Amino acid sequence: MDRLSIVRILLFVTSGLAYFNINVPESTVELISYIVFGLIGLYTAYKNNYLFKRGMAQKEVLEAVELYEENK
Repeated sequence: MDRLSIVRILLFVTSGLAYFNINVPESTVELISYIVFGLIGLYTAYKNNYLFKRGMAQKEVLEAVELYEENK
């Protein structure tokens, strides 16, 4: 799911609420989207880096078969 899909879902929910006369302030929608994007950013940083025990073990295996190149 990309950012645009998440924005579409948020807009769909807010337009649905507006249809039933439940107004959601724009600042609340922005806050929710910032939180969602922040969580997605943290998750991808966690999954795409060798930070913890499992990632370090993967890095060692890649170095052993010469598939890991350190940027210099």
